[in-house]
Amino acid sequence: MFQIRLSNKSKRNLKRLDKKYKEKVKNTIDLLYTNPLLGEKMAGEFQGSYRIKIPPLRIIYTADFENKIIWIRAIGHRGGVYKN
Repeated sequence: MFQIRLSNKSKRNLKRLDKKYKEKVKNTIDLLYTNPLLGEKMAGEFQGSYRIKIPPLRIIYTADFENKIIWIRAIGHRGGVYKN
């Protein structure tokens, strides 16, 4: 089992989501406890990160397999989630 840790930005964005998306995102995050490779590997400047698509949202995370921690970096709409 992995631990899930959300960045402050992710926590804020999760609270602001519409109800219809919030439950889907929470259920997807729960799946990461047992399967950290659920998402797709990313390339380019996001190399080493994974993304999960929940149209129109994205969850960006990194997995620390040594310490068994999943760091959720961003949750948001596809247009703005890749911008820092």
